[in-house]
Amino acid sequence: MPKRALPDRQTSARGVALRRQGAEAQRAPLYRRIADSIAKDIQTGRFQVGDILPTELEWAETLSVSRGSVRQAMQVLSDWGMVDRARKTGTRVVGAEPVAGYSQRLGSLRDTLGFAGDTVMRLDDIRDVADPHERGLADLTSATGYWLQLTGTRHLPADGRICTWTRVFINGAQAGIRPHLRSEMASIYEVIEQVYGLRVSQLRQKMTAIGLPTYAAKALGLRPGLPVIEVQAWLYADSGALVEFVRSIHNPALYSMEFTAQSQAA
Repeated sequence: MPKRALPDRQTSARGVALRRQGAEAQRAPLYRRIADSIAKDIQTGRFQVGDILPTELEWAETLSVSRGSVRQAMQVLSDWGMVDRARKTGTRVVGAEPVAGYSQRLGSLRDTLGFAGDTVMRLDDIRDVADPHERGLADLTSATGYWLQLTGTRHLPADGRICTWTRVFINGAQAGIRPHLRSEMASIYEVIEQVYGLRVSQLRQKMTAIGLPTYAAKALGLRPGLPVIEVQAWLYADSGALVEFVRSIHNPALYSMEFTAQSQAA
């Protein structure tokens, strides 16, 4: 069995740096930064294909992060096709580069909300709209009478290819996040949570097969009318108020979705 490589002090220092960056809402989630760091170690040859990586507990202690963050990071690396996780043998390096593609893995509310952290959103347009003519908001009103509308694209971490066209609508009551927006972001809802001290606790999603609209076709570099997946998502706070509505159109060649459900014992 290949010898398991252990993190060193340099890795520990990097873990401290990762934690310091956690307060910056505009940056990727902590687990994503951990995944990026380990991926670089694999790409530069510190960990070779066939090596067994340290355990979640060892990474957590060395990086001074929670075991949950390490577990999420390892899941990202698995989704990228760089590691294979087995209960008895551990986490083995199976690829030196991330595979091309984007997988949304749904196992919990935070998994679902956090899927965007595996891609980078580039904001192309920011504006206030009073009547967005958006079917997902047809029966909804903003607390202020207007919505903060964000339009952009999401890019794969491996090679920067555009995988998703997306449009986000923020309730006017949370439009104060505008000064905190950057040209590239992992997620919007996390900024809202931190700026306003609220928590997104409910998510409703709707998936539809549609013909690719012209405006999204140009951004994705695809032929208009091509069959694609459209995902609409409504994010609600504990109070039941709508915080964010998102409509995304995905390149079917670069996107997959996996659902996990588990029954609970009576």
